[in-house]
Amino acid sequence: MLNSTDRDGALPGTNLTQTKALNRRAVFDAVRRNGPITRTELAQKIGLTVQAISNIASELSMAGLIRQQGKRVGQRGQPAVELSLDATGGYTIGLSLAYRRISAVLVDLAGKVIASEAHDLAERDPHLTAEALGLLANRLLQIASVRRDKIWGIGCSVPGTVENGTFWYDKVQEADEWTRFPLVEKLEELTGLRAFAENDATVAAIGESLYGVGRVARSFFYLHFNLGIGGGLIIDGHPYRGAFGGAGEIGHMIVKPGGRHCACGSRGCLEQYVSLYAAAETICGPTRTPDEVPTEELIACSRAGDGRLLAWQQEAAQYVRIAIRNIEAMFDPDTIVIGGGLPAELMDGLIAAATPLLPTMTHRHSSRQPRLMRAEHAAELPALGAAALPIAIAMLPVSSSASWRTTTTSAPMMTNPALAALGFDSLWQ
Repeated sequence: MLNSTDRDGALPGTNLTQTKALNRRAVFDAVRRNGPITRTELAQKIGLTVQAISNIASELSMAGLIRQQGKRVGQRGQPAVELSLDATGGYTIGLSLAYRRISAVLVDLAGKVIASEAHDLAERDPHLTAEALGLLANRLLQIASVRRDKIWGIGCSVPGTVENGTFWYDKVQEADEWTRFPLVEKLEELTGLRAFAENDATVAAIGESLYGVGRVARSFFYLHFNLGIGGGLIIDGHPYRGAFGGAGEIGHMIVKPGGRHCACGSRGCLEQYVSLYAAAETICGPTRTPDEVPTEELIACSRAGDGRLLAWQQEAAQYVRIAIRNIEAMFDPDTIVIGGGLPAELMDGLIAAATPLLPTMTHRHSSRQPRLMRAEHAAELPALGAAALPIAIAMLPVSSSASWRTTTTSAPMMTNPALAALGFDSLWQ
């Protein structure tokens, strides 16, 4: 039987004393990641018998989650039936709350975008923002003509920490409005669908795990550039969020003791030197704040070879090297993934300036992955990672997934037969 460190991306199977639901999730996830795949191959991957696989496959097929794709030819003996994901077996909605902008996508189980929409956000009031996000979600359902009972849930990406469904915004100047705002409860009231919220860096890492680098790397750390810089941690294919939802806050790693003041109260934090804000700070001048510098201006300055941005890249690169080396020492990941909202021109320059990286641990010589990889997950669709959140939670053991469901709401929730088949009727109801 495989254990949780299976390198092929399958969830571990269970023995007879464990739950049938976990076996179903193991089979479903293996088909989703590796299909088309035969029953014999599934049995080898997740440590169940072929007969058990056949029984579970029939149940998942009846639930509309997998389907028989055909028979594999070209092998000796009777052609084997192949199983594949039925992408129409469910849908998720992803919402992204970013700086001055909200966006939404509706996707199927394979991550195919069925509908999307985005708007600039002028008003930062939390109640109005939540209403705008809820309106977007409801509108995508109408546009795509998808039944609500086919929706697995809503994932929402936010630029702050989420604890027990409550949003703790990390910008001090807006703390009075946003701190302890019950975002998840509000979204559920507005849509009648289960909602989950998470820090934007963790959400980006989850999206990358399901739709990008996760195909070749089971454990990685995601460096997520935004106005600040955050981090998301994927361990053995599952997101790790920490005891209070704050795991991966790499932006507040101290890289220069006694350095620049940070809003967290410390000095010399990474994001004071390595972030979109830090880049904009070099060119904003005395009449503007860094967050008033448009991205287009940064791109134009970079293309023109602006000396101020070149100097920023050189300074930031030395701290990127320190951060990467510390991450490797703490977590020993397959690779470090770098992505987010930093313009490609600045990202390319920063990576080039940070190369070569600081010396690494000697046992990495056996790794098949480079130490640093560019994210595959599309930065222009930040809500896509949020749409992956309900799927990622469904693949977790119940004890782990329950940490996302510590809030309750009086809003009626839709019954989802597919989720019931995976053993999540109690979590989602």
